[in-house]
Amino acid sequence: MKTKKILVNFQGRLLILTTFFLMGLISGITFFSVGIFRARVIDIDKANQLLEAKKQKNNSFGVTKVLFSQGFSDKGIDLRCLSWPSKTLNSGWSNNPKDHDFFIDHYVPAGKQAIICATPALSAALAVHPRKKFLYEVSKIDLDDGLYVRVVVGVSEARKPCKLFTGSVDCVNSILARQAVVKYER
Repeated sequence: MKTKKILVNFQGRLLILTTFFLMGLISGITFFSVGIFRARVIDIDKANQLLEAKKQKNNSFGVTKVLFSQGFSDKGIDLRCLSWPSKTLNSGWSNNPKDHDFFIDHYVPAGKQAIICATPALSAALAVHPRKKFLYEVSKIDLDDGLYVRVVVGVSEARKPCKLFTGSVDCVNSILARQAVVKYER
C-alpha cells in the first residue's frame, strides 16, 4: 500500500516536471525562431519611387539600391507574420572589415505589400537599445519587377564566441537567419 502511494506521488511529480520542461522548450523555440512581431511595414510605393528617382539621377542599368535606417517604432504583434508567405534568398556575414553584420536577403514579388517580421529575441534586443537603428535595404534589378530586401541584423558580437568555440564564425547562422523575415501578401 505504501509503495503504491510513493509510486503515484513520483508519477505526479514526473508529469509536472515533464510539462514544465516541454513548456520551457516550446517557449525557447518560439523566442528564437518564430517571427510574430512586426518590426517594420515596408512602404512599397515609396521604395519604388525612391528607386526610380535614383535610377533616373544616376542613369544606370542593373541594380539600384535604397537604404532605410529607422528606429524600431513600427513594432507590434501582427498575425500577418504567421500567415503571409516569404521567400528567403540568401544570408551571411557582410564583408565590411570594421563591422561584420549578419544580413538576410528576401524577395518580394511585384505589386505585393510587405512587412518585416522579427522574433521576440530580436524585438527585445531592439527595444533595449532604442538608439540602434533598424536597417534594411531595398533593391531592384532591371530584369525583374520584384523587389529584393536585405535586412541587416547587427549582431557582429556573435562572431568571436563562435570562432572561439567552434573554429567557424558561421555556427549561429541558422538561428540568425530566422530573426528577421520579410513576409508579403498572397
